[in-house]
Order: sequence, then C-alpha cells, then structure tokens
Amino acid sequence: MAKQTTFKAADAMSAGNISIPFGIVRLVRTQMERLGLYRFFGQFKTRGIEFGYVFETMCVLQLSGNDSFSAMGELISSDTARDLLTHGYKIESWTMNRDIRLLHDYFEETIEFLHHAVEELYPEEGDPTVFVDGSHVERYGSKGGYTKAGEGGGTIQLQDQFMVAQNAVNGLPIMAEVYDGNLNDPPQYKDFLDQLKFYLKKGTMIVMDSGGSSAEILGNLREDKMEYLTRTRMNGSDGRTIQEDIGSMVYVGSRTGCIAHSFESSGKTNYLFFSADLFMLQSLSAKREQEEREFAQSVIRSPKLNKVVKIRKSDYFDVVIDKFSIQTKIDPWSDDTPIIAEGSKDGEFCGWFKLTCSKPLLPHVALTLYRGRVRIEHLISSMKSAVNLKPLRVWNKASVRGALLMAMIAELFVAMLKHDMEPDVEVRMVDGRMRRVESKPSDRSILASLGHLTVTRFYENEWSHRDVYSNQNALN
Repeated sequence: MAKQTTFKAADAMSAGNISIPFGIVRLVRTQMERLGLYRFFGQFKTRGIEFGYVFETMCVLQLSGNDSFSAMGELISSDTARDLLTHGYKIESWTMNRDIRLLHDYFEETIEFLHHAVEELYPEEGDPTVFVDGSHVERYGSKGGYTKAGEGGGTIQLQDQFMVAQNAVNGLPIMAEVYDGNLNDPPQYKDFLDQLKFYLKKGTMIVMDSGGSSAEILGNLREDKMEYLTRTRMNGSDGRTIQEDIGSMVYVGSRTGCIAHSFESSGKTNYLFFSADLFMLQSLSAKREQEEREFAQSVIRSPKLNKVVKIRKSDYFDVVIDKFSIQTKIDPWSDDTPIIAEGSKDGEFCGWFKLTCSKPLLPHVALTLYRGRVRIEHLISSMKSAVNLKPLRVWNKASVRGALLMAMIAELFVAMLKHDMEPDVEVRMVDGRMRRVESKPSDRSILASLGHLTVTRFYENEWSHRDVYSNQNALN
C-alpha cells in the first residue's frame, strides 16, 4: 500500500524535496496521447523544445491553479520539478508566453484536428445536436487586444467575450472563439455559427438562447441545411394565439403547459410554454418593481431625509445635515421608461416563454432539449473557474486567442474523463414520480481530487531518492 502523506502539490521542502500534482499530470498526458496531440503539436515548431511538451506543461500548471506564466516558471525552476513534470526540459516563462501564440497561428487546424480525433474516440450516437452559448471574462486593465467596456455581471465593465460549442450527446466542447468585450450577441452568433457549421454534419440541431434568434441567423442556418431550436421574443400575435388556442394546451411536466403551432410550408414550429414556477417568480419581481416605483414617487413628491437615509444615533454625537436634494434619473410616473415598459411586458405574458424550432418536435422533447443547455452553462463556468481561464493574464490578441483554445482543450481533457466515468445512480422524486437519476462529480471536484493525488520525491542523499504517492481516494 502506498504511504499516505499530507503534502500539497508544489510544496517545496528545504531539503530540496518537492511535491507534484501527479493526478493532473497523468490526466493531461493520457488524454494528449489518446487524441494524438503530441504528434500533431510536433508540427508547430522546428527548433527548440517540442510544442507538445510546452503545451502539456502549461496545461498541467493551469489545471493546478497556476494562471500566471511567471508563477508557472517559478514552479518548474528546479531540476526535480523538471524531471517529474517537463520531461527534463527547462521551460521558462518566456517560452510559454511565446509559444501560446502558436495556438492562435494554428487555431483552425487545431479545432479541425480535435474534431476528427474526438469523433474517432466517441462515434456519434443518435441525432447530432450541439449547444451554443457565450460568456465574458472580466479584465483588470484596458490594454487587451479584445478588451472593451461591455455589459457583463450585471454591470458595465472591462471584459473580453467568448463563445463555445458543445456536443449535446457526449458533453465534450468542440469549438471556441474570442470576441471584443462590447460586441452585441447577434454579430457574435453570426460569426461563430458561420465558422462552426463547417465542422458539423448537415441536419445537426443547434440549440441556443435568444442571442441567436435573429431572422438573418435562422435563415442562414436553414440555407445551410442545419436545424435550430432557440428562444425567441413573444409578440402580439402570440397573445392572440394564447387567447384563441388556450384549450389546446398540453401538459409537459414540471408544472408546465404548452401550446404548439407548426407552419406547413416551412415546418417551423412555435412553442408557447406556460410555467407556474416562472409565473410565481415574475409575479414577485413585478410586485417588487411596483413597490419600488411607488416608493420613488413618494420620495420625489415629498423629499424627506429619513425616507432615504438611516442615521445612526449616538450618545456622543448628533448628525446635522443642513441640505439635501433628490435628483430624478427615471420618471416613475411615465409608462415609457425602460423599467416600466419591461414590467408591463412581463405582466402581459407573465409565466410564458417561447421556443422556435426549424422542424416539428413533441412539446416535451423541445422543452427537454432546450433545458439541456444547462450543460453548456456548466461547461463555461468550469472553463472560467475550474480550468482557470479567469482571470486572463495575457493581453495581445494572439495570446488571448491561444489562452482560450488552451482552456477549451483543458476542459476537453476533463470532460473526456467525466464522460468515461461510471455514474452514480440514486432513486429520488422527480415531477411527482420516483425515478432513477444518474449523477457524476463536478469538474471542480474531479480536478480537486486529481490535484491532491501527488508524488513527492525525497532525496536521501546525492545519489538516491524515493517517491511517495499521497492523498489517494476513491475518485482519483
């Protein structure tokens, strides 16, 4: 039995002993071998250290939580670390800073290679379906090639934006691209889908949120023989449909009903869903907005300090405010303000949402497929946190694009491992029925477990050493 220790990865000892994240090293090397990336990356450089070894090192250190190239360089500065981690090569931080740009130079070739390699390892099962979504990475400085002030995290901030595509069947990421931080959704989706379709089979179902619902984007997808399922905005004709066809509503589960309407000429189908849970949430939100509106009217009509400021009382001092004023930002009496207009819209269609599909599906199938988008939301969250894409610490466009591709490949390694794991099965209540539900660990849990599985090299003298494997558990 291996001796258990409590050393953490990269804890350097005064005697020269060092602990390396053995589990993550094995993960990266195994997946690179399975995908054939050492051979493929070997074509990128003709001089110096092979790019496959440089990429492996960057990937291991990033998955271990070292998101700074200088921190990476410090970790592998010792002969011991190089022996265990970098195949004996001395890989400096400047080498990593330079070579990450190669992923930008060979971006499309790398995506295409990965697409074929993954397809060979995991042959397509069932109808091909792809989830598409985007997100942002906050930036602490404006010098980035893609960094612009844009809306993200509920505020205006400096950021880069990116988009990702995920195979809905096996959960593996298949493509990513970076965009300016202030670019709106429609042009992002248009550019990204124009690139993505070259890697997809005809008839692939693309599932996306309302950012990809413009008439131009959906028309282009149909011209390219692709199917789509997207959320779209409700309009006046939908209100009339609800009034006229409410009797045809069918229950689809999870306290949700649906009115479906297909167009014979094109096959396009609109699904008008009513969710009792969404109705409750939107009703509470509308109530809070109405209360805030009435409060604002009261303050503006009769400004009083105690309505807006809570003054702390003390036996030792008094607070004296000689003058204060209220400056109106939005007229709370007008129905044309953005907040009021949005609230009235929610009131008209409270609890309703609309999906549009290029071909007729059963309502419960369309809803289940769209709700499956939560998987790509989890993937993006993992890329930003577990895989440590956030915060970005590179600035020029080539390095940023290379960093995004490295994060996608690192996420691919974790997703492949997760896909191959046997799921845990439990029986629990779902929508009023007892069902068998499969579950697997999160990406963060997998990486935490692998990161704790370490090999520590102890030097007993100048000529001999011993390796101790530590922190083994059922997962790693």
